[in-house]
Amino acid sequence: MTTAQQEIILRALALDDLDRTLKWHNDPELYATLEGHFRYVNANSEKEWLTRRIGARDEVNLAVCLAETKEHIGNIYLREIDWINRNGALHLFIGGPEHRGKGYGTAAVRQLAKHAFEDLGLVRIYLHVLASNTAARATYERCGFLVEGRLRRHVLKKNEFEDVVIMGLCRE
Repeated sequence: MTTAQQEIILRALALDDLDRTLKWHNDPELYATLEGHFRYVNANSEKEWLTRRIGARDEVNLAVCLAETKEHIGNIYLREIDWINRNGALHLFIGGPEHRGKGYGTAAVRQLAKHAFEDLGLVRIYLHVLASNTAARATYERCGFLVEGRLRRHVLKKNEFEDVVIMGLCRE
């Protein structure tokens, strides 16, 4: 195990995470790096979102935490799980810029992939990432993901259409 892998743990999201998830979901700089579109959310709608995610039985929604302090630094999800075809969509973000670029995202992806393949019996994980997000693409490549395709001019970011890269990882 690498140092970063030893330094982070994954745990189920909890209602105690509300203040952090609300802050991150209201951060336009974070959303500039993600495929999704930014919009401000209030505490009530965030609590509803978090409650739904905590109770979801058809997806995996986890907090990325520093092992030593238990500080919640980001989220990682496995959604759109297709139990017949045994695949699911991975989503990840590290919330604060002070925690990015330290290998925590790589460690989280590796831990979630292990869970998906060994515990859930999935055979493939896929994701969408902005073509311009070279740091995220490098993270996924370090974890063994391969580029499988490109959705040209797929999302509108800062009044410009941007490509989205599709990446995938198979169990074998």
